[in-house]
Amino acid sequence: MQNSVLTWIKDIGPIVLSWPTVGVIFILVFRKPLLDILKQLGSADKFKAKIGPVEIERELKSLAEQGQTAVSRLGRLSELTAESRLLELEITEANFGPRFSPEQQKRMKAHIEELRNLTRHK
Repeated sequence: MQNSVLTWIKDIGPIVLSWPTVGVIFILVFRKPLLDILKQLGSADKFKAKIGPVEIERELKSLAEQGQTAVSRLGRLSELTAESRLLELEITEANFGPRFSPEQQKRMKAHIEELRNLTRHK
């Protein structure tokens, strides 16, 4: 049983800790600055740019509102993903913790603590 659990962790671990997970954590950490940038863009009503013969004119206010909505939804999705991952790690620790090596237990506890810090509500 222990070997199958370790094999499962060895196979699934790189997938869970892949770039999408890092991206989710990045968005969680930098959500506020991203929203601030969108708010600043929202203060301008129009945007004009000319590159060679192509001229672009956009209503930035509606574009910023759409972007802000998308960032908010993406932020919430990131929070849910992090909360789900935290729950998975807590369940894994409770059910299989003693089967891991001391180093693996230490790393798992560090991940749990980091996710708890990131997902604390204001």
